[in-house]
Amino acid sequence: MPRRSTPEPEPGAEPVPAPTPARGARTRRRVTTDPPPGTDPAPAPEPARHARGENDDRLRTDKPPHY
Repeated sequence: MPRRSTPEPEPGAEPVPAPTPARGARTRRRVTTDPPPGTDPAPAPEPARHARGENDDRLRTDKPPHY
């Protein structure tokens, strides 16, 4: 006779529905921390980046001697 993980219901008893999994708030996968005291909550935006290709000529002339 195979083993059952749940007991068999008594004869004539109503079947008990299976419990549904509770869906609570999603848990975060990463830790969130408070900002350090004294920091600005709305910092200034980053300065503009340099133009693409701005240093290309300099990089071409700064090759090591083995090239």
